[in-house]
Amino acid sequence: MNRRDSAIFVVAALLTPMAEAFWYGYLDIGPRYSEVAGQSDTAMDSRGSFLGYSARQALSAETHFLLQFEYEVDADADSDKDLLQNDTFLGLETSLGTIRAGNLETPLRHLADPVDRFPDTAGDPSALWNGDIQASDSVYYQSPRWHGFRAELAMVRHDAYNNRTGISAALWYETDNAGIALASEEHVAGDDSRRHRLTLYRNLKGFELGFTAERESLPGQKDSLARLVSLARTSQTQTFKVQYGKSDLGQIDTYLLSAGVDIQHSTHLGSYLFLHRQQQSRTDDRRHAELGLRFSF
Repeated sequence: MNRRDSAIFVVAALLTPMAEAFWYGYLDIGPRYSEVAGQSDTAMDSRGSFLGYSARQALSAETHFLLQFEYEVDADADSDKDLLQNDTFLGLETSLGTIRAGNLETPLRHLADPVDRFPDTAGDPSALWNGDIQASDSVYYQSPRWHGFRAELAMVRHDAYNNRTGISAALWYETDNAGIALASEEHVAGDDSRRHRLTLYRNLKGFELGFTAERESLPGQKDSLARLVSLARTSQTQTFKVQYGKSDLGQIDTYLLSAGVDIQHSTHLGSYLFLHRQQQSRTDDRRHAELGLRFSF
């Protein structure tokens, strides 16, 4: 969606009376110390903060109309991030599944969720692969859950620089304390690109273990392989976590290691501390330390 379409979408949402509608938001802000290629820097960081509106209206006993818009906001005033779209869509929820159309993350992108313990931070593992796509024009179907199984499928329309329609699909099997998922994409990251991802996770006696691996094929290039493994221990108010990743994307070895703790002070307020190191070559060594607050409503 472009900004004009987005503005029309927001105005229409605000003027449409809905049975179940609410505003929600998330604010993440804190000081970050960084060392990149021998140069140090200290700055306020606000990654992943957003403001959204969600609504649901019953059309019949088994059919509901869905509406959502969500935009990133930057509490540290980096204007380049303000009002970027997160999941923003219109949809229908039925007994046969849910279909949404708009600006949406792909099914393959969601496979990182059970494993990635540092999303939307300096420790985010996106450097391991060619970015997880937020598709600006897509149609997304999610099946009902059946004996622990569910399926997801998305069709992505690209701009004039891509000639083929992108396809992203995922199959999940989940129990109360474990899960496995497989996903595949073609022509989403670009024409003739192919990505395959596997995710495994398990909760075991208070420990949460996760592993994801992705292979990517691009025309005229050697296949790249990325791996990410994480471990977390959650108590009533604290989560101690660590994750390690390795990739040879673009034939350049990339390593990253993150460790930290999250503390939940109340339903809406939390704080965190983490350390992160990412190395792509001997001359590209990045280190970060961040302390911050998270507020949600």
